[in-house]
Amino acid sequence: MGGTNENTPAAEAGGVEVTSVETAQLVTDSLELTVSVTQISNISPSPLENIRELLDEVEEQVEKVRVDACQLQEEKEDIQTTLEMLMDPQILGQLKEIDREEMEAVINRLSLRLNSVNVNVQTPRSHTQQESLHQVNSAIDTLIIQIQTDTMQASMKCRQYLSAAGTDISAPSDVRFEAHLLGCAVEDQKNVKKRLLGLFDHIKAIASECIQEDDQ
Repeated sequence: MGGTNENTPAAEAGGVEVTSVETAQLVTDSLELTVSVTQISNISPSPLENIRELLDEVEEQVEKVRVDACQLQEEKEDIQTTLEMLMDPQILGQLKEIDREEMEAVINRLSLRLNSVNVNVQTPRSHTQQESLHQVNSAIDTLIIQIQTDTMQASMKCRQYLSAAGTDISAPSDVRFEAHLLGCAVEDQKNVKKRLLGLFDHIKAIASECIQEDDQ
């Protein structure tokens, strides 16, 4: 009557009844947790994988440095082109002699300061690519000189060069220039195209100034 019930599945401890089934479940959960921790430790990155991940990050940083340096180099070339355009007799010739001498001194001073900044981004090139780039740069140097002497003819030639560079512009392509350009490295081709676009903007600016002068 007042004795212990032998059919009770488990004893009471602290007011919480723990059955044999629950005890077995706790043991099972503990074993599964141990197995999971072991698996995680087994799949952790190896030293080789860690190094590869680090090198991937470094490669991204290197490419960013090259992109930033190329952009700085392009900015330097754009400034240099602007200074060369300002030395055009058609522009400085409009000034009084004393003012022209002052502007020439300022331009020379800025050129010296600009050239004191050296940005050198080397592009791997074969001997053939180096020769092609030399021919392209020579053609562009001749174009810059022509801008100072015959703006209209320079404009026509620049449009032909841009057409050869793949720019959507209404002008026939300069076949010889295109052949040299295609022989350049891909990175050089992109830089040449940007340089030509900058020159063309300067030519249009000079032409616009000449038109305004004629109207006056």
